[in-house]
Amino acid sequence: MNFKLASVVLLFANSIAFAQDVSPRMQLPDWANKQLDGLSQQESIEVNSRINPFVWRGNFLGAGKGDLAVLVKDSKTKKEGIVFLSHGKTRPVIVGAGHAIEHVGNGGDGGDDFSWLELWYVEDKGSQPHSYHAKSVKLHNDGIVVAKEGSASGLIYLKSGKAVWQQQGD
Repeated sequence: MNFKLASVVLLFANSIAFAQDVSPRMQLPDWANKQLDGLSQQESIEVNSRINPFVWRGNFLGAGKGDLAVLVKDSKTKKEGIVFLSHGKTRPVIVGAGHAIEHVGNGGDGGDDFSWLELWYVEDKGSQPHSYHAKSVKLHNDGIVVAKEGSASGLIYLKSGKAVWQQQGD
């Protein structure tokens, strides 16, 4: 091995050895951290990064300002959920993490603990996701689909500042 190649390999190995993890909170914008700080004074909520990505950006609250949906965990009960944060003055909305969710039609409601959650993604405004249990809704804002692979899934969307669950499949 020549000297230059050995130097590059050692430099790369050294940088890996001293690499530090970036905390999930450091990956969020300042406005979101301020909202989470305020929320943590009332709730025992902390960011939960067990799933990648642990945050999605969308127009969940309808203000058109790039809201965030962040995975969270109640540090006392260990129940998991999602908090919707808005750029505006809208209060954060928590789903799961000890907070029950309103549901539409028949089927489940996701409960107050989303520790079963394995994957999630943004469902775009204007779409009309199919539901086996209730009449499909046309989304007026972006929503979040939450699922456990090979099992149940649900659509979470915000209506008049409240989270609503629609069972998608079993």
